[in-house]
Amino acid sequence: MATLLSWDLVSVVIMLFLVYTESVTKIKTNKSASLGEDVYLVCNESMTNTTNQVIWRKDTVLILSHSKGKRTHRNFTSGRMSADSLTPTELIISIVELTDTGTYNCTVTDRRGVKTMEWNLTITDNLIDNAENGLQMLLVFTIPSAIGGVALFIGICCMVWLCRKIKKEQTSHCERRGEESNAPSQGHAAQRAQRQRSQYFERFNSVYGHY
Repeated sequence: MATLLSWDLVSVVIMLFLVYTESVTKIKTNKSASLGEDVYLVCNESMTNTTNQVIWRKDTVLILSHSKGKRTHRNFTSGRMSADSLTPTELIISIVELTDTGTYNCTVTDRRGVKTMEWNLTITDNLIDNAENGLQMLLVFTIPSAIGGVALFIGICCMVWLCRKIKKEQTSHCERRGEESNAPSQGHAAQRAQRQRSQYFERFNSVYGHY
């Protein structure tokens, strides 16, 4: 009998745990907005009169606490935050700034259980993003152009050097051919001069009788 009671007690505890687990719902999501936009965070779109309590937090700071039949406590971290007492499950952040980035948490308690929603809000600056994109595009087009310009310059320098080298080789070749062509003519001229000197000495000896 005691064993059966203990097993019944364990079963009741397990059932209560399962019911509690099913009654607690937590949803996490990421949300982004551009600088200057209005952001709406809705914790429960189908709010009914059964809602007993609504709690809003930014990071770990309590910013709104609304209980049914009690005064709503507001402690917004920014004057641009607002929530209507008739619809406390909707948090409005007007003209968001970069400082509004953070984690927003909403907890709704009603007879069906506890529902928690969490948003990781990120604020982006379109001007900075556009500037970064423009810089990236500029680099994409500038770097290949610069590389192409350097390659063109190197190619032109190589062509000039090659042309000068070819011209120098042609000049050296022409000079060698000129020297080779002048060498026989100089040899003939030397032979003629030698013969003329021999003839001169022969005439001189014949006139003066020297042999």
